[in-house]
Amino acid sequence: GKRAMPLEHVACEGGTCELFGFFGICVQGLIGAWCILTLLVLWRCEANRRSFFTWLGDMSKQLVGAGWGHFMNVFLAMFLGAVMEDSPDNNQCVWYLVGFLSDIFFVTFLCWWLTTFARPHIRRICGIDIGDYENAEGGEGAGKAEKPELEQGEEAAAGKRMPWWMMWLCQTGLWLLIMTTVKAVVTIGVYLAQNILYTGIAQAFKSAGLCHHQRLQLVTSVIIVPVIGDAFQFAVQDSFLKKTEKPKPEQDGDYVAFGGGGAGKGVELGDARHMARDEASKGQDSDASTDSDSRGSQSESERGCCT
Repeated sequence: GKRAMPLEHVACEGGTCELFGFFGICVQGLIGAWCILTLLVLWRCEANRRSFFTWLGDMSKQLVGAGWGHFMNVFLAMFLGAVMEDSPDNNQCVWYLVGFLSDIFFVTFLCWWLTTFARPHIRRICGIDIGDYENAEGGEGAGKAEKPELEQGEEAAAGKRMPWWMMWLCQTGLWLLIMTTVKAVVTIGVYLAQNILYTGIAQAFKSAGLCHHQRLQLVTSVIIVPVIGDAFQFAVQDSFLKKTEKPKPEQDGDYVAFGGGGAGKGVELGDARHMARDEASKGQDSDASTDSDSRGSQSESERGCCT
């Protein structure tokens, strides 16, 4: 059979992506402000809105992660652009966009899966519940939560011994570790598929007339595309980096503990409601019987008076 023809390299000059000059810093400042605005809008639109303190912890955790992801993409763009200086595949803006889009489509969802998988293990081993900062030191909410003692000891044993800032540092460190691990795996895949990915984005740049225009490429790679991509990424990440609220015991079959908690001291909530209804029904029957007896006694006394 015929051999598959390799993809033709597309040369797109003028993309140095110098992010540390005055123009580059201004561009990054604008996208940073957009990230904060996106997280603020997401918070204000919540049905059960988190407290400002909790949102601030989640927001800052995401911003640190976004900054770290941005640094990794810039480093990879500069590194690959320098390594391939004599190759047509040497446009740093194209490489930055390759890294950013791989973050949106692959890193975000792999981080979602890994965080969801690791959350119960982190809670059990470290006593850290992702997104929980207020109860880190046994604060106001720690003693008021109506939970069984075993659950409190399992989820907050380590948290009660930590100040809130240390809890935030631990959670942020775990998030950066997850991000870096996933990014390393995805980068290997990106490198193996570089011919397809780089050529596709370089062709898009060429079709849009961005080649030979350094600043236009920089604005496109660092502002225009990330405006949509960052908003989507933050919305997805915010859904699994905040504290997961446990459902309240409102349906039949839920377990409620009485008498201070402990094994064997609970009843099914549905059974409790049935017991309450039975007691109420018995009370109504008793009241009706008492009223009937009293009316019967009154009738007999009236007949006695008439005789």
